[in-house]
Amino acid sequence: MAQIRDNQTQQSYPLRSHHTFGRCPERSDTVVSSPITSRIHIAIEWNGEAWSVRDLSKNGTWLGRRRLLANESTPLALGDQLHLGAPEMPALELIDDAPPRSQLVGLNGTPSRELSSFTFLPDADDPEAVVIYSFQRHSWVLHPVEQDAPQQMDRPLVHGDEIALGGGRWRVFLADSEQMTELSAAPENHLDDIEFVFHLSQDEENTDLRLHMGKQQLELGERSHHYLLVHLARLKAQQAAAGYDPDSQGWVDTQQLQRDLGLEMPHINIMIFRARKQISENLSAALDSERLVERGKGRVRFGGSRFKIYKGSQLVFALPNQA
Repeated sequence: MAQIRDNQTQQSYPLRSHHTFGRCPERSDTVVSSPITSRIHIAIEWNGEAWSVRDLSKNGTWLGRRRLLANESTPLALGDQLHLGAPEMPALELIDDAPPRSQLVGLNGTPSRELSSFTFLPDADDPEAVVIYSFQRHSWVLHPVEQDAPQQMDRPLVHGDEIALGGGRWRVFLADSEQMTELSAAPENHLDDIEFVFHLSQDEENTDLRLHMGKQQLELGERSHHYLLVHLARLKAQQAAAGYDPDSQGWVDTQQLQRDLGLEMPHINIMIFRARKQISENLSAALDSERLVERGKGRVRFGGSRFKIYKGSQLVFALPNQA
């Protein structure tokens, strides 16, 4: 992750893909309080392959002992030192020239976390919430796992927000990097293109899941969250066979779902997020995984439209119906 260091204070700052330094707190990503620093003094920018710097100031910027030309991009290399306002000013040194990365910056001793499409907080073993990227909202969203319907209590995140959970505290750092550009694009995989193939053991203690997409097949193995998916898929197939219209098929009240599975809703929510995470991470291109388990007010359903459910070697349910 790209970082620049103030060699006077020894404080390091992660870099956004377009990162400004200056005196103005409202317009600068990093504030430099020197009186000879301009309101916006420099912009450090990532072009997808390398870093560069532009001088936007009145008093000038020096790269080492060389003064930069005003408003012209100059390449930056690892170890380069910038002096804002005068060549004798304390240096800002590029100490990491990696691409910019969005992250949750740890505060008060909390470890930092790189922001992936599914980030469980405070940790993956006992999560209280999960940060996901929502294609529907084109933003990062914090979902609590305690809620019956998390979409009613979720929180869109913006750069600079703070999150406090489970004794940890983080500041949201959004890099607006190439990574974010990819996330913001429309997903290339669609649920309707995926056939879910479930293999249940006879006692239903084990559930294996495979994904078929044309000639491609993905083996996802056995996971506890696969049973949640197969249970919801089975309800959808049963209601389809009973003549329910497609918009009505598969919906189940969350209270009933808790009784069916013998689990509380926070545990079920965690299983939903883990299922979304596993499937998204195993696909070669982005998937709008929010549709994997669809939510309404107090109810949920399996979002896939093509699946087969085997119990042992026997095909017991399928959508579309294969009878």
